[in-house]
Amino acid sequence: MDTLFFRQPRLVVLALLVILSAGVSSLASIGRQEDPTITNIFATVTTVFPGADPARVEALVTAKIETELRAIPEIAEVASTSGTGVSVIAVELEETIDPAMIEQIWAQVRDAVADARRDFPAGVREPAFDSDGAGGYAAIFALTMPDGFSPTRAAREAEALADILRRVAGTSLVDLHGLPAEEVLVTLAPDRIAALGMTADQVSAAIRAADAKVQAGRLRGEETDLVLGITGEITSLDRLRAVVLREDAQGRVTLLGDVASITRGPRAPVAEAAFFQGRPAILVSA
Repeated sequence: MDTLFFRQPRLVVLALLVILSAGVSSLASIGRQEDPTITNIFATVTTVFPGADPARVEALVTAKIETELRAIPEIAEVASTSGTGVSVIAVELEETIDPAMIEQIWAQVRDAVADARRDFPAGVREPAFDSDGAGGYAAIFALTMPDGFSPTRAAREAEALADILRRVAGTSLVDLHGLPAEEVLVTLAPDRIAALGMTADQVSAAIRAADAKVQAGRLRGEETDLVLGITGEITSLDRLRAVVLREDAQGRVTLLGDVASITRGPRAPVAEAAFFQGRPAILVSA
């Protein structure tokens, strides 16, 4: 072969032309994107079980979720870590899966986690499923708040901006960072609660019982099947203040507003904070 190319220089020129043509053709046809599409086959399921030791978390939470997940044939590997009060399960799909089917499989994973949740003991919080995967943000907007501006109002403005960005063509993911969470704080007056002979746990139970968010029953007939609900769920501070804590034989009632101060505001301490040029801000990443 070596002597052939020395004897036939035209073959060398022809081979070079073929190689250059193939290179130019590949360069012209290769796919190019400013933000390459990444097919994500990884996800995590995080479940919080406050106060539980790792053995209880493993037996009562992690094992139940893993059992449901292993029934999905497209899952290649399930790895879990059970710690004090938290379960983290990593899910990896088969590499050969059609990218168009991945979202459907993630929906099956969510359903499997929901099925496992039915057997969780009391106190286990809702599992958090994350399949956003890797990627980069094309733009990050910082919303700063002037002095005296309500953080909860700033959060609503940031969420409105995020909704607008999600509707922009080509946007696949929008995240909010440093978003202040809102909470309703019930501060009990110790002397008044002691006079009633109640504890903070009893007050908490009364509030939960007054917040009707579940069905009260069903009404079935030959041609009907109706769900019965009770109105009066807690949707405002005034409704919360009107929660009945105790009623005596004479019909006198003690309301939550009589023994507690009720306010709405940002949760403290914050779980996540963001700053822009040294000032508190909310970051909207797209």
